[in-house]
Amino acid sequence: MSLLSIIQNVCAEIDLDQPAAVMSSADPQIRQLLILSTRAARDLLKNHDWSALTTIRDFTATGVIPEPAEPPSDFKRFVANSMIWNVSRLWSLNGPLEPAAWDRLTILNSNPVPQVWRMLGGKLAFFPNDIGETLRYEYVSSNWIAVGGGTTYADNWANDTDTARFPEDLLELSLIWRWKRAKGLDYGEELENYERAKEAAVGADRAAQPMSMSMPYRGEVPENYWPGTITV
Repeated sequence: MSLLSIIQNVCAEIDLDQPAAVMSSADPQIRQLLILSTRAARDLLKNHDWSALTTIRDFTATGVIPEPAEPPSDFKRFVANSMIWNVSRLWSLNGPLEPAAWDRLTILNSNPVPQVWRMLGGKLAFFPNDIGETLRYEYVSSNWIAVGGGTTYADNWANDTDTARFPEDLLELSLIWRWKRAKGLDYGEELENYERAKEAAVGADRAAQPMSMSMPYRGEVPENYWPGTITV
């Protein structure tokens, strides 16, 4: 499904003529649907940490505080309940620190173990920052569009062949109620349909570890398990 097919499907639903193109269209109705589709997509981006947009970021510490290239330009937010890991030292950093705690540690030039982190000027800062160490975190990308349906990503529609990286049927349902609201029509039922579909899609997208009644231990290994050999 593409931007063009999304708009065409919505037009069929709300009884408008289906366009042959969207981005080049001068029709005010199609231009309005294009704007509403962007708003709908950005709301979906805020509502959930979609797995398709979740990105694992590994980088090498430069020794500069804050890191000049972290987070990357498509950073929207950290994944919920995520941690920043020092892969080199095999520990997770403490944070985000409040300014007062950060100032105390850096002014006293202490050596906190594990390291601490915070956002500073929109960049990732951690202390101490030892050059050459590898760190990792997960974040939600703001690039919700696959350009031409390929592997280049963007945060704004550019082509009729662009696709969304989260469920596009949600975009259609969201577009319908937003269009009706913009026209001053009753949209209660359409909004309810959208919310139900969104709840189902979010539930299906969330990671959930299967539970085993026969091996109900974290990591599927009993707490009293010892991997060695007992010699009698």
